[in-house]
Amino acid sequence: MAKIEPGMESMLDMYFYETNSLLEQLDEILLRTEQANSFDSEDIKEIFRIMHTIKGSSAMMGFENLSVLAHKAEDMFFVIRENPDVITDVSFVYDLVFQVSDSYKAQIELIQNNVNGEFEQLDFSELIDKLLKARDALVGETKGDTPAQAEAIAAGTAPDPEAAPAAQAAPAQAASTASAAAPSAPAVSKDNKTTVRVFFEDGCQMENLRAFLLINTIKDACQELEFTPADVETNPETAKEIVEKGFLITFVPHDTVDEVLKAIESALNVQSYEIVSQPASAAPAAEPAKTELPPEPKAAAPAPAAAAPAPAKPAPAPAAPVHKDPSAVEKAQAAVDKAQAAGGAQKQSLISVNLAKLDALHDIVGEIITTESMVISNPDLEGLELESFNKAARQLRKLTSELQDTVMSIRMVPLVGVFQKMNRIVRDMKKKLNKDVEFVMEGEDTEVDKSIVDSLQDPLMHLVRNCMDHGIEEHASDRTAAGKPEKGIVKLTAQNASGEVIITVSDDGAGIDPDKILSKARKQGILTKPESEYTEREIQNLILLPGFSTNDVVTEYSGRGVGMDVVKSNVEKCGGTIIVDSKKGVGTNFIIKIPLTLAIIDGMEITVGDLVFTVPISTIRESFKAEASQVLRDTKNNEMIMIRGVCYPILRMHEKFAIDTEITNLEDGILLLVETDNKSVCIFADKLIGEQQVVVKPFPAYLNKYNIKGEGLSGCTIMGDGSISLIVDTNTLIG
Repeated sequence: MAKIEPGMESMLDMYFYETNSLLEQLDEILLRTEQANSFDSEDIKEIFRIMHTIKGSSAMMGFENLSVLAHKAEDMFFVIRENPDVITDVSFVYDLVFQVSDSYKAQIELIQNNVNGEFEQLDFSELIDKLLKARDALVGETKGDTPAQAEAIAAGTAPDPEAAPAAQAAPAQAASTASAAAPSAPAVSKDNKTTVRVFFEDGCQMENLRAFLLINTIKDACQELEFTPADVETNPETAKEIVEKGFLITFVPHDTVDEVLKAIESALNVQSYEIVSQPASAAPAAEPAKTELPPEPKAAAPAPAAAAPAPAKPAPAPAAPVHKDPSAVEKAQAAVDKAQAAGGAQKQSLISVNLAKLDALHDIVGEIITTESMVISNPDLEGLELESFNKAARQLRKLTSELQDTVMSIRMVPLVGVFQKMNRIVRDMKKKLNKDVEFVMEGEDTEVDKSIVDSLQDPLMHLVRNCMDHGIEEHASDRTAAGKPEKGIVKLTAQNASGEVIITVSDDGAGIDPDKILSKARKQGILTKPESEYTEREIQNLILLPGFSTNDVVTEYSGRGVGMDVVKSNVEKCGGTIIVDSKKGVGTNFIIKIPLTLAIIDGMEITVGDLVFTVPISTIRESFKAEASQVLRDTKNNEMIMIRGVCYPILRMHEKFAIDTEITNLEDGILLLVETDNKSVCIFADKLIGEQQVVVKPFPAYLNKYNIKGEGLSGCTIMGDGSISLIVDTNTLIG
């Protein structure tokens, strides 16, 4: 078992956020380029940068296995970047890097689920061995390399192609270039201390905190350690000084100076460092004064305010010089200047905020809305003429509404991340099932509440798997015989529609065979009525029942009867519904309808006896008074009402929840026609109070044993007068 280093707990959230974002970016690049069956130079550079960043951040957090894994992947892409022509078979590269991505995600999940800071450290030795063999194989395929150069590439010690002379340059030419371009050597220290000046990446922000983290990274390798500015942890103003002058570190190492310098190189967001002074014993072997790190070139770091002291005697030029390609630096600087000119003095700033803080803010806004309603609707104000108060109340309502909209927008995130993960699932299943399938995404920019996005991943995964495994025909010949193209299509779409998000997962495969579904349901004994009474839609929805599967053999992807059950339960937890629409021989559509948010809803208040209920307006189709002539009874003596030639069942709320009320005659009360999941019912209540925006409050945990949610109630809310209203879950109530 590994343990999270003390003092690093506060950095974990930032590490998880940055690393997961980079891994998602990596998957997107791999999936996109795999479809094109080639890497371009920019993609290779970007993957190299991602691996380098992950390597450094993992090393800083003390996750050595992750750092080593990223380092070996970085080495492989270094060879590819140096010699793009070495890739004769790109498929093995994709498979390897996907394995790296999956391994990273698995380890991060274990770290996130740690108990008391301890977590299982996965063994990546087998994968690392594959990466090393792949790198060596690529090195063997390089053309025109000398044995020494090939050995350098294999060891991962070759200079950055963007920072070093061309690989094919002769040693004499390299030495000549070094002599011409080598900066002044470091000064000789009189007290056996080494001083370096560190520059962070442009635009990384919070340079003072970056510097503090760097100190924590290297402190264990140092006997003595000093730094300037000294108050980086507590003084945010030092960030500007670090940007302008660099971060000065003076140290005496436990072992070697190189050990400390390597730790600095691997630190997160470090762009370069400059050796200002070093002990006399190290002076003859001094490196260039400024060492650039592997990531692709950016604008040069700001020059330090004061130049380094002149050395006692010039150090000999190194045999393998390290310097930036001037043209590359100029291009990068030109790009930066152009961007700054276009944007003027304005800069868009983005910050990451802990979700718990957003949840707390959202809860406070909900309380404000509730309190505002309680103040404005206070019964003590009835009958009073308060013109100024009413004017202020209208302004307050306007402001609270704007505040709510703003907070809600902060929590809204696009579905692109979830959709992209489905792309990966299709890619893996195509290979394992040997099916030629095109995956199409539409509307991935559609935004929903963060809490709902997190709940959608599992349902969509099972639906996509179902389309790939059950939907798309096993053999291409079956498709051509049916007049379809050989390549199947799995489509994932999302769109906004009147306060809801509609997500559709569809395929153009074989569709659902009703006879097969009925036969399987008959064998499993899950039919609740005669087969002849089942509609086609009801038959199709049988696949959503727990334990139901049409597969006779359990496979990696299906046959256990849990996938579609998970889909239905998770969608309903989000307050949504799922509809199965399939046609044999044509294809299948899974339609998910979910609310934009769960916390605040528009509801219609109704009374039943002394109780108040809130019915979501999105489910109400109409409200009306019943007439005796409209009421019918079926063979089982169930009440029905005829509306425009269609019969709807009647649900009496006072009978459903055993409530005492004086209004039991249908003509005296009110009926609400509610519809959900293609099911409709008329709810009978005493009277309507009116429309009200309410904040959903969950029931206390101790009430769960009474199965309240299973009876058709999803939560409660506080009314303007301070009373409690029960929120109706129409999905459960009708079902």
